[in-house]
Amino acid sequence: MKKKFLMLIALAGLLLGTVNAQRSLEIYITGLTDDTLNWFRGTAFPEFQKTHPDVTLDILTGGWGDFDAAVAGWITTGDGPDIVYLGSEYAATFGSLLADLDPYLADWSELGEFLPAALDVAKFDGHMVGLPLLMSPRPMFFRPDLAADAGAIPPLTFADSVAFVAANSGVENNAMTKMGFMDIGGGLFDAQEFIAYIWSAGGELYNADGSSAFDSAATAEALKFMYDRRRAVLPTELTAGLPPISGYPIASGLVVSGIFPMWNMPPTSDPLWENIVIGPYPAGENGQPLIQVFTDWLSVPAYAKDKELAVDFLKFIGSRDNAIALSNVAGFTPVRTDAWEALRANPVWNSMLDAAVDYGRAFSDIRASAELRPLIVEQVSMYLSDQQSLEDTQNALKEEYDSILEDNGYL
Repeated sequence: MKKKFLMLIALAGLLLGTVNAQRSLEIYITGLTDDTLNWFRGTAFPEFQKTHPDVTLDILTGGWGDFDAAVAGWITTGDGPDIVYLGSEYAATFGSLLADLDPYLADWSELGEFLPAALDVAKFDGHMVGLPLLMSPRPMFFRPDLAADAGAIPPLTFADSVAFVAANSGVENNAMTKMGFMDIGGGLFDAQEFIAYIWSAGGELYNADGSSAFDSAATAEALKFMYDRRRAVLPTELTAGLPPISGYPIASGLVVSGIFPMWNMPPTSDPLWENIVIGPYPAGENGQPLIQVFTDWLSVPAYAKDKELAVDFLKFIGSRDNAIALSNVAGFTPVRTDAWEALRANPVWNSMLDAAVDYGRAFSDIRASAELRPLIVEQVSMYLSDQQSLEDTQNALKEEYDSILEDNGYL
């Protein structure tokens, strides 16, 4: 009887040890399609479990609308998913609360295969705090077949860009008939594009002490460029817009250049691409042309209990094969340059990728981004519509953003 009892205890201990040996990873993902989430659950997770049979994986998902509040709640309280999906600019917001992954990535030779502009978004204070997952270069597109003779295409300076837009815009009876430039939202102002022009003017968003640099000469140059370009298209705020456009703006015959996401451009198989040039954003006198590269990435919070396991998953999902598979299902660009072979067979994507390599700058290090965007929209829109001077606009941006940075602990 005693022998049987001891055997039962041993068996129970063995079963308990098996249960305790089970590990789990919960991964928060937002903004991706149902097909992409199904790929994670049905393809990626089972493949990862072939080498990690003791690991269970689960996805927690949500929308961008509640993203900031949800992620801030997990990371600041130290209780949430093991891996958290972040947008391009969020390393500045959450970086101090993410794990330093350098010790886990130091010997991973594949890190060198990632586009540097994509890697930059997953760094904080010089350390890797995650790995990029998907990227979206956002260049300018030009229709030389519709353009008047206004110099080289693409124009690479602010002055040449204003001249190009002026030469290719038209107004009759106080209404636009042709736009030399249309921005991503169709309103002749975009906050992310404004930040790009500060950078391409040779400026930065922050001074060395972390305070706002909105009072800089580069910011003034970027604002003046956006104002002059707006007036080249829209002579007064009472000028009516173009008639409604059905389909892709770049294919309408009414828009000569613009910034658009690829979903708002013709399929790359469309013959129209023979008359479309891909180029960077123009530069100020002391800057360089650039293309913004937006990158979604996976981070590991400092509270994660098994950081090594989390990084194992990041390496797995960031492999060349998975980068290609994920790009196919999600529709974004792979972040690894060695995953571009199939894309480069397409002339449009070949040009896009060359531009990203030559001009790419990560849209990253945007502090208190959720509060910055509405501030920029409010203040810059008043300047562009002649309701506020350039000096007052810069002062308001500087004063209010410094206050936001201080309230959020950046100063």
